[in-house]
Amino acid sequence: MGDSPFAKSPMAVDEGYILTKDFAGEHERLLLLEGHVDALSVEAIEAVGIAPGARCLEIGAGAGSIARWFAERVGDPRLVTAIDLDTRLLEPLAAEGIEVVRHDVLIDDFPTESFDIVHARAVLEHIPAREEVLDRIAAWLAPNGALVLVDCASYPIYSSHHEPFAKAMAAWVDVIGRTGTDYDWTRTFPEPLQRHGYRDVGAAAIAPVFRGDTPTARLWTLTLETLRSRIVEAQLLTDDEIDEAQALLANPDFWDFSAGWVAAWGRRP
Repeated sequence: MGDSPFAKSPMAVDEGYILTKDFAGEHERLLLLEGHVDALSVEAIEAVGIAPGARCLEIGAGAGSIARWFAERVGDPRLVTAIDLDTRLLEPLAAEGIEVVRHDVLIDDFPTESFDIVHARAVLEHIPAREEVLDRIAAWLAPNGALVLVDCASYPIYSSHHEPFAKAMAAWVDVIGRTGTDYDWTRTFPEPLQRHGYRDVGAAAIAPVFRGDTPTARLWTLTLETLRSRIVEAQLLTDDEIDEAQALLANPDFWDFSAGWVAAWGRRP
């Protein structure tokens, strides 16, 4: 990427996932993320097809919107399993009959051929061993089962002519990249599925335009706030510079690109 502010940091991976549910605004942030990207997830799932009675797995279920959508489409919440490293926001799903499981896709397993469709959004982008996970998921799928991946690709933002926003987004990518997150990997979709032998592969993408003082702007406001201390500690930006970006995000006269999102899908190898 040359001199792009989204070039990878030379620093080594230093710790695990940092967008945790300990942040006071994380539930709101996840709800906003769902509103931002659910339509792309649904488009991708429908591209591979979902029938009544299908067994569904939602990896990294967040605040639960796709797990609920699965339950409605297949006609029985008991056919849906929602997993996450931290399930504290998923308790309402369990009350609705969806199986909620604390699960680490790198360590924990499911019996072979457990699911007809698996959806993972904003998950593999954060896992350095993502290629290994693609193989693990394949074993969980029924013979004609399908995997749908949806991940973030930050490519539109670095060219923003709004300098405070561009610098803040570059700092976000830098600081989260130090934990192993790789948004460049998403730019290669659907190649990872092809490499692992998935069949009937396809892809779709969005690169939304948004304005300040909207739900999308609020999503970025909260994302910057949850990473603020790490950005400042890494000397990527000062608090004042983050405040400048936040002021733009609160201004209804501000317009720019949000990050892109790419979906890829394929059937079990």
